[in-house]
Amino acid sequence: MDKFYEKRKLFSQESLTAAIQVWNRTVISLIDIRHNLISPEEPLLNYRLPAGAFLYTSGGTVEIALNDTAYSVDRFGLFHGGKGTLLTIIPRTQWTEYYMILYKPCEPPTRKREYVRLLESVNPFSQLYGFVPDNPVFLSELLRKMYEKWKGPTPLNLFYGKSAFYQLVCEIYEELDQGYIPILYPDIVAMAKRFIDNSYVQSISIQDMADTFNVSYSHLYRIFSRQTGKSPQEYLMTVRLNASKTWLENSELSMREIARGTGFSDEHHFNRMFARHIGISPGEYRKKMTMDRIDYTLGNLIPFPYNEKGRVSVDKLKEKGANFMFKQIRSKSVIAAALSLMLLSGCSTAPANTSGAVPAPSVAGQVTETDTVMPVEENTRTIHMDYGDVEIPADPQRVVVIFVQGDLLALGVTPVATSFNDDATFENQAKEITVIDAFSINEEEIMALDPDLILWNTKDESVYQTLSKIAPTLAMDYFSMDYQERLRFFGEVLNRSEKAEELIQSFEDKVKEAKQTLEDKGLSNKSVLCIQNRKEGVLSAFWLGRGAPLLYEQLEFKVPEKLQEAIKDHYEDGAVDLSFEVISEYNSDYILVNGTLDNFENSEVWKTLPAVKENHIIVAPSNMFWYNDILTMNAQIDLILDSILDTAANN
Repeated sequence: MDKFYEKRKLFSQESLTAAIQVWNRTVISLIDIRHNLISPEEPLLNYRLPAGAFLYTSGGTVEIALNDTAYSVDRFGLFHGGKGTLLTIIPRTQWTEYYMILYKPCEPPTRKREYVRLLESVNPFSQLYGFVPDNPVFLSELLRKMYEKWKGPTPLNLFYGKSAFYQLVCEIYEELDQGYIPILYPDIVAMAKRFIDNSYVQSISIQDMADTFNVSYSHLYRIFSRQTGKSPQEYLMTVRLNASKTWLENSELSMREIARGTGFSDEHHFNRMFARHIGISPGEYRKKMTMDRIDYTLGNLIPFPYNEKGRVSVDKLKEKGANFMFKQIRSKSVIAAALSLMLLSGCSTAPANTSGAVPAPSVAGQVTETDTVMPVEENTRTIHMDYGDVEIPADPQRVVVIFVQGDLLALGVTPVATSFNDDATFENQAKEITVIDAFSINEEEIMALDPDLILWNTKDESVYQTLSKIAPTLAMDYFSMDYQERLRFFGEVLNRSEKAEELIQSFEDKVKEAKQTLEDKGLSNKSVLCIQNRKEGVLSAFWLGRGAPLLYEQLEFKVPEKLQEAIKDHYEDGAVDLSFEVISEYNSDYILVNGTLDNFENSEVWKTLPAVKENHIIVAPSNMFWYNDILTMNAQIDLILDSILDTAANN
């Protein structure tokens, strides 16, 4: 479960089928293909789309608004908007890269009546939606090539653009059709800020605003304060005061007119609030802002970087320098050769066959869009990481790995050293493997192992610098990566790509079979609470570990209603502490217990829980659900399924 999206079905199967029929009958004309890099200082604001558009964004966190709905996107996002849609793109990190495909649908020359009937059922050209693409590398490369061809508008290039557009649409609808996909949901804080920014002149009720966004006042207050550092009321006051300061500096309007034009109830209220927050009266502020100061300020304002059509300023891009920008966001062309087979596969997103002598380039999952493997020479390859290029052996033999050792064991690679393996599914397989401390690096100990590759779970560059002096090191946050992308990355690095695909397919089949079994038994719509006793008298309920992602995202069990509130307010924490007094509020059909509960199990509060009364308890070894590698997740599904089916049979 991600901070910015939830997994669900965006459209019904009927509407998808109808939409595809409309696309199939429509004559499409490409209007424009655009590619830009923009920074937080140069956002795209309220650009009215002149035609239907697909928008693809990549980079860091970015705010996307389609009309009045704002979305927060972390890394990759794909959006669609109809003609006339107001589009806003505001990067929240250094750069955001985007491709925009503008197109015009035209009715077919024949069977027009049937076409009109389909459009009345569903009009895919006016729909607004956004989701996280399953294969961002494929989309990036396809769009890059479309843009490059579009820049040289020969008849053949234009024809390529049109054919590639249909390939793009096919890819999008394949993802929409696959079932539960990561759908971007509205960013309530961004929408609240936008509402205040646009309506501060009016009387604004925070309660009414919360009702508009279908959240409670307390929830809006908490998330708004956490993200902005101000309460909604404080933010509203800041916007009004900033607007009034602009009028005081640049106009001769009276205090009463400024008060009325900036949302204050009257002149007295305006004077009082201004003096309280700014420190001086509005009149004194106006006197201090001399014309010289005004001229100086105006002369140093950054010019607005977009023309009427909202394109990025070419001059601004030139000032930054192409080399600088592509160092910040590496060009997708680095992996063009690796994806050429994918581009020839029509709407398929299957990875290229890498069974040759030298593994083909691949992408390192959710770490960075440019982490790829490329051949350098017969015995070595280069991995492009976000911190630089790392040259590794073509076939590593002595690998040190921490926390995701189960993935390597599943791929048939036995590491020379790992982190602890206690209670792990693969504990017996790892008995002869050296155990090292993953939290306090002992350089001499690791050096004595003579590794030829180190896979270390960290974002700390200093740790990478230390380990890279011992052996080639690939350091990244492996735990947070999707299991498929992590396995594919390890498969490429370790020359086990085919095995990685087999493991992924086998696990997907296992998940599908487990869900079907639960559905057949009438157990697929149940809620589960994942807990562990981490300190006396307090249990921790998880959503980012201890089996929760497997239960909620793969097996699609429900998150208890009370826990959903904690997720919204404390997502990054990954868990929330539950005392004796409140655990009953987190009622669920089943409880997954990691380890033992000690004295908690004997408490009357625990005994009165419905799940406890019905013996709907799934008990797991203390550290079994600490891991999220492919070996462990297979065993976790077996444990969960067996426990639930056993309790159902006994009841």
